[in-house]
Amino acid sequence: MRRILLFLPLVALLASCETESTTETNTERFYKAPWNVALNRSHGALGQLPAANENHNGILTLAKHGSAGFDISMLSDHMYQQWGYSWSTDEFYMNWAPCLEWYINEAEDSMYLNYDHQDYDPNSGNSFYWNYDLILTR
Repeated sequence: MRRILLFLPLVALLASCETESTTETNTERFYKAPWNVALNRSHGALGQLPAANENHNGILTLAKHGSAGFDISMLSDHMYQQWGYSWSTDEFYMNWAPCLEWYINEAEDSMYLNYDHQDYDPNSGNSFYWNYDLILTR
């Protein structure tokens, strides 16, 4: 009986250990070189602000420290955004919010991002969201 009592804590300890495989996520794939970007952004009508649907092409540069820069002057202050990636959740972030949808195709060195980005209309005083769809290729 004494042996069983001594053996039970050892069994419990071993059973509670989780084996964890290490996943080496290569975030350099995101910022190793600039991306060619096909960008669509849209928003619905809001008060006096009419709906908009815009298509742009250009270059997107993701920097290691988290900045994202588009070379598309028509985006105005949206030329400068922030990006991030969470290893623990495998989630891609744009402007501190998880992307609505994203995937990367490493074989073709391409990526798709869909996210909302907040904006402000000074004429009406309303905040609203642009929905961004990005197709990134190299």
